[in-house]
Amino acid sequence: MGFVRKTPAGTFRACWRDPAGKQKSKSFRTKREANAFLADVEGTLNRGTYVNPHAGRTRFGDFAQQWLATRTVEARTTERTVSMLRAHLLPKWGDWPLGKVDFMSVQEWVTGLSRQLAPTTVAKCYQLLSMILRTAVQARLIATNPAEGVRLPRDRSRDVKPVTISREDFFGKLLPAVPPRHRAIVCAAAGAGLRWGECAGLTWSSVDLDRALLRVVQVAEETHGGILLRPYPKSRAGVRTVPLPDFLVAALRQLLTAAGDPDPRTLVFRDRVGRPLRRSNFRRRVWLPSLVRAGLLGQVVNTGPHRYRAVWPDREGVEWSAEFTTEREAVAYVAAKAADGMRFHDLRHAYATWLVTDGVPVNLVQRVMGHEQASTTLNRYTHTPDDYAARVLAAFDISAASLLPPDEETPSESALDEDEEGL
Repeated sequence: MGFVRKTPAGTFRACWRDPAGKQKSKSFRTKREANAFLADVEGTLNRGTYVNPHAGRTRFGDFAQQWLATRTVEARTTERTVSMLRAHLLPKWGDWPLGKVDFMSVQEWVTGLSRQLAPTTVAKCYQLLSMILRTAVQARLIATNPAEGVRLPRDRSRDVKPVTISREDFFGKLLPAVPPRHRAIVCAAAGAGLRWGECAGLTWSSVDLDRALLRVVQVAEETHGGILLRPYPKSRAGVRTVPLPDFLVAALRQLLTAAGDPDPRTLVFRDRVGRPLRRSNFRRRVWLPSLVRAGLLGQVVNTGPHRYRAVWPDREGVEWSAEFTTEREAVAYVAAKAADGMRFHDLRHAYATWLVTDGVPVNLVQRVMGHEQASTTLNRYTHTPDDYAARVLAAFDISAASLLPPDEETPSESALDEDEEGL
């Protein structure tokens, strides 16, 4: 049992023993305050929720470094976490004692960040802070997580639906605009639903062209230090076998022929010197210019000899234009300036939409997409095709035409009217 005693200075000291048996004490101005505190401490000891009142003196920055050292995550995740800590969390909270971090301070910090950063970045900063504070609660350094219940700015980017290209536009516009040596990776995203990391980490040992199958077993992960090959995909369901359509098999055969007789461990998609593809380089040098040439991002028009007019929209929807002497310059400029272009990942969305629209059962689409839950497939990766109204009407027209009886077997309108009068 604890006790309260009066000190020579006239204050009152609450004394107790912690779960390890060590003597602890804390001084108060009045005996009532000391007794109330001691009763609360003894209650937490009995409930097994005891937190040392002095533990909250640990600085947030020191605890964050300790927390970081105990994590076992991917290299890219650690890289992002360290960057976020240095840029946004430690400048604000580094010198704060954990026990001094309160709800209103966290809410003010989040509100201030939202004036400078995108909502998604603010949410990630908040999640990191909350994760560290939650660990401090588990370590019995603080009693509760002061970040719980903080309101975050609305992420309006989630309201923007992914661009779902039709098969006609994919084969008739986009694919012909992609440089021949890169068409296979575009086909892999649209014809097998592969993520970028799954494309970049694919080796020839995982491709069986004779059986038209592809096995997803590893992914490429980009870090500041280079590209790491991770021997497992995003989730357990990510390990999967995907059937290959004819156009993807043909594209991969051309790539295999050009590569000669590559080692099975060789990456399928590489740059000109055999290194793994970087997503940022591919997007800037191949993907965006291909969208421009296909007429899916801005527009480049030949207005005369050595005259090309480039037109593109900015993020506000305002249309801009400029004149260039070569088509290559015009395409590169539009690719760099135009906003809201289709993403490489949108081909994965298109793949799922095409399958569901053609009647492939959702559980099968879920399997080839590598999703843990079918709800992910339906909610995130399937979208309404442009001709949805015609498809709905066609479904009723076909069934109605086959089910309606011949005219001679249909009761006359007068007979139906007589039956209705008898009611």
